[in-house]
Amino acid sequence: LWIYDVSDLKSPKLLTTATGVSGISRAHTFVVDPTGRYGVVETEYQYAPLRIFDFKPGLDGTTKNISRPIGAWIPQWNSLPHNVAIRWPYVFVSDYEDGLQVFNMMDPTNPYTVGYYYTCDCPRREGAGFGGGAWGVQVRNADGLIVISDINTGFWSLKMDGFDGWNGHQWGVPN
Repeated sequence: LWIYDVSDLKSPKLLTTATGVSGISRAHTFVVDPTGRYGVVETEYQYAPLRIFDFKPGLDGTTKNISRPIGAWIPQWNSLPHNVAIRWPYVFVSDYEDGLQVFNMMDPTNPYTVGYYYTCDCPRREGAGFGGGAWGVQVRNADGLIVISDINTGFWSLKMDGFDGWNGHQWGVPN
């Protein structure tokens, strides 16, 4: 993983990297929180948890490379989390056979599940890839509407109790 400052598109500046991380030979999806400090990384293989990185030491110049995540989360041991959308402190996850999953990463070293909805009664295909299920996830800031695309069952729109939208300014971050 490489983090660049692209404020000047003609002259991007490398800020920090996360390489040589145990268990990650390639990253599939990499999403950062609104501050740019924490990143959630998905590696696209079954049994692999989402890994949470703290990029602050690299962004501050304390180190050039981050080689260890500070936290990890997976809904169950044999899951395959796919795409994520962060609305601090929540991470919304499309997890193939495990549908929509939502975890709280207020303490990134100790994330915990706060909600889920199974969009597909898909057969689990242990070690053989995925059998379909939740593919993509997005969250609408204005009202907290969560949309999921599922390979087998199509489009879903859901609401999570207690999450009525997101405004970054309430957290001191950009929207």
